[in-house]
Amino acid sequence: MVQDLDKFFLKVLVNSLNTQQIEHLGKLFDSRFDLYEVSGFRKTVPIPRQTAAETLVYYCRDDYDIVRLFSIMLRYEGENFYNRPLVIWGRDEFFNLLKLHKWVYDPQLKNFFLDPFYEHEINFLKKIRILDLRSKVDIEGIIREITAISKKMSIKDLEWRIAMRLYDLDRKTGELIRNIIELLLARQDLQMFAGELFFCLKELAINSSKANYKILFEKYVTSREGITAERDYHKFLELFKQEIEEYGNSRLLDFAKRDDKYYIITFQSTKEAIEIWVTNDQSVSLIEKEQILAKISPDLVGDDNFTVDDENAEGAGLGLELVLNVLKTYTDEKNPLKVVFYPDFIKIGFELKRTDLLAKKKEKE
Repeated sequence: MVQDLDKFFLKVLVNSLNTQQIEHLGKLFDSRFDLYEVSGFRKTVPIPRQTAAETLVYYCRDDYDIVRLFSIMLRYEGENFYNRPLVIWGRDEFFNLLKLHKWVYDPQLKNFFLDPFYEHEINFLKKIRILDLRSKVDIEGIIREITAISKKMSIKDLEWRIAMRLYDLDRKTGELIRNIIELLLARQDLQMFAGELFFCLKELAINSSKANYKILFEKYVTSREGITAERDYHKFLELFKQEIEEYGNSRLLDFAKRDDKYYIITFQSTKEAIEIWVTNDQSVSLIEKEQILAKISPDLVGDDNFTVDDENAEGAGLGLELVLNVLKTYTDEKNPLKVVFYPDFIKIGFELKRTDLLAKKKEKE
C-alpha cells in the first residue's frame, strides 16, 4: 500500500465524515464490515471519529480498497449520506495524488483505473524502440537487426522496450512480431513462453483492429445512412456483422490508411515483469466500456448495466476470455487483464511477474 495514499485518505475521512457515516461507508464497501467488531470497542462505548476512520483504513487490504472507498464517496457527493449531506474535504488534492500514482478516473463508470502500462526510461533497444508497420517494411532486414542486437544482450539485460505501430495484424506482420518476441525472450532463457505471449498479444491486437474498424465503418458507411452506434447500437452491430461476413477485414486497411487510424503494441521487459499492452487512440462509449469490463473485471460492473449479446460487441467473443484463461495459468491475480480508459484513448494489456514465470518454468522442466 502506498503510504501517502492511505495517510491522506485518513485525513479525508476524518474531515468529511462522522463516526456513523464512516460505518455506513464501510458497509457500502463491504456488507460484512462491523465497526465495533473490527475496532474491538464494546457496543455501549461511543467510537471517536478518528478511531473509526483509522479502523476503516486498517480494514483496507491495499490501494485498490482505498480507491474504491473514495469512489463510493464520490458517487454520494452532495447527497444525503446517512442523514447528512456529504461534502468531501480535500477532494481535489486527493484526486491529484491519485493521478500522481497513475490512477485514472472515468466519470461515466464513476471508477478509478490504475494504469500499470508506462514506459520505463532505460531501454537496451534504443535504436529500434519504435517499429512503424503501417506501410511495407523490410521484414527480413528488421529480423536481422534485432538478431544482431539480441546477440549482444546477456541474461542480465532485463530492461528494454519495443513498440510497434500498425493498422492491422496480418500474417506477415504477425510472423515478424512473433520472431521479435522469440529472439528477445531467448536471451533471458524464457523462450518457452513466446508462443503463449504472442497468442495473448495477437488477440489484443485483433480486438483493437475490430474496435477501429467499427469506428471507421460508422464514419464511412452507416452514418451516411443515418445509423450510428449511439443512436441504435443493435442496428449498428447488425450492419457491422454483415460487413464482416461479406468483406472480412479487407476494407479495414483502406479505411485505416485514409484516416491514419493505427494502434500501438508495446512489449516491455523490466527487472520485475514482462509487460504487453495495446494503446488505441479512440474514445469508448459507456456501453462499450461496460462490455469490456463485464469480461475482464466483472466486479466493477453492476447487475443493472447494459449488455449486448453479440460477438461483435466491444469485449465480446472468445478473444479476451481466451487471453484470461492463458494469463490465469501464470498468476493468482483475480483480474490479470487490465484496462484503462482515458478521454481520448484506451490501454489494455497485462504484466507477468518474473517470479511467476520462473516458477512456471521450473514446473515445465
